[in-house]
Amino acid sequence: MKLEDLASLLRTGDSYILTSHESPDGDGLGAMYALCRALAKLGKKSVAVLSEPLAPKYRFLDEVGVFRTAEAIRTEGLDPASSLLLILDTNDAHYAGSVADTFLDIVKGHVLIDHHENRGIDASGHYLDSEASSTCEITFGLIRLLGIPLDRDMAVALFTGIVYDTGSFGYPKTGENTFACALELVRAGVKPYSVHNHLYESSSVQSLLLRKLVLSTLELHEDNRIAVQFMRAAHLDDSGAVYEDSEDLINVPLRSETVQVSVFFKENKSGILRCSLRSKGGVNVAHIAQSFGGGGHRTAAGFKCSLPLEQARASVLDKLKDALS
Repeated sequence: MKLEDLASLLRTGDSYILTSHESPDGDGLGAMYALCRALAKLGKKSVAVLSEPLAPKYRFLDEVGVFRTAEAIRTEGLDPASSLLLILDTNDAHYAGSVADTFLDIVKGHVLIDHHENRGIDASGHYLDSEASSTCEITFGLIRLLGIPLDRDMAVALFTGIVYDTGSFGYPKTGENTFACALELVRAGVKPYSVHNHLYESSSVQSLLLRKLVLSTLELHEDNRIAVQFMRAAHLDDSGAVYEDSEDLINVPLRSETVQVSVFFKENKSGILRCSLRSKGGVNVAHIAQSFGGGGHRTAAGFKCSLPLEQARASVLDKLKDALS
């Protein structure tokens, strides 16, 4: 569907549940927050639901208490059976984790709103724009079409998502419209340094200790063009850090001139293993992730590992070596 079609759809409905992928980042959270607030301004019932508690680094986003848990949703007087489920920042409904498990089969329908590469799904009932820099850039345009003025907190949420998913306006999908959105958000009251401070200058000492442990696992392959790091659940215990503190560690190896692709295998305290991939653009890591059932962008992608770590490591390295050659 077109963005105008999505805006019309949201005007006609009365009740919405918003969510994002598991462990949502600044883009998913920012888009959820701003759109939930916009729908409320339209007089709609709307609730933003997370599959886990809000990560400490993003608590600054939730100024008016928008985010809820699935268990708390019925206290909002919202009937899931008459609600449309809006899933932001993913092109696979099942990536919403426990929220998808709880609501996907009982809501009247769902719509994906996303900017990742299309994995071949029928997009006729969804809004998928792989050219957009971020889901927050899409959401900015959607809120404009709905005719909703931006409060400062909504602008901060959208600006946060754009900054996060563009690598502070440095990634390939950053375009003219991205900067136009950012300008309007600053005019709406965003202080860019404040957002930067929250995202990149407010980490705990425990997160620094975690970085030290993860960097000690660093491997370099293919003439230093591929970097691989590992985080075991024990690293979280030893450092006192939380899982979300690992979010930006994948980008550290890319600061090297020779490293073209960074791979990060990370295990949470429940033993669930995920693989994140980042590229400087020469390798399409979305294609690598898709081969393991995941997805993402050309330069940023990931998947949940169903294979044992050593087997997954070997398989990912083989595919990356082929891609580099």
